[in-house]
Amino acid sequence: MPFNDQTLENNLNLDNKKTRHRTILVVDDNATVAGLIVLTLGRLGYVNVETASDGKEALEMAERIRPDLVILDIDMPEMDGIETARHLVVLNPCSIIFSTGSCDANTERRTRETPASSYLAKPFSPAQLEAAVELAH
Repeated sequence: MPFNDQTLENNLNLDNKKTRHRTILVVDDNATVAGLIVLTLGRLGYVNVETASDGKEALEMAERIRPDLVILDIDMPEMDGIETARHLVVLNPCSIIFSTGSCDANTERRTRETPASSYLAKPFSPAQLEAAVELAH
């Protein structure tokens, strides 16, 4: 399903939109994907959303902004999302949602070894993102 403004309008309950003050860090080396996640979160009412493009930058940002939730791509160069998550929970205990296009058995096994709250397989819909964020504590 293409991910655009019309998709957002059709899949999100925007009538009940309220300002949400959780701080969220979106980490993805694909700027387009990160931007769509940020757009969706904004339409859901989240006003404190930051982005990072790799694991190293995510750790630096997390130390500075202390996010409540991190949406973390797994397949990134240098430090993948799973390794980043291991460092994040020591640096700043928070909820983690993995997002990935790689759903192989090894990746799934590695994600189970982390304290992640959820796992989103790309491509995911705005409604799936909304549900994962709502369930992450």
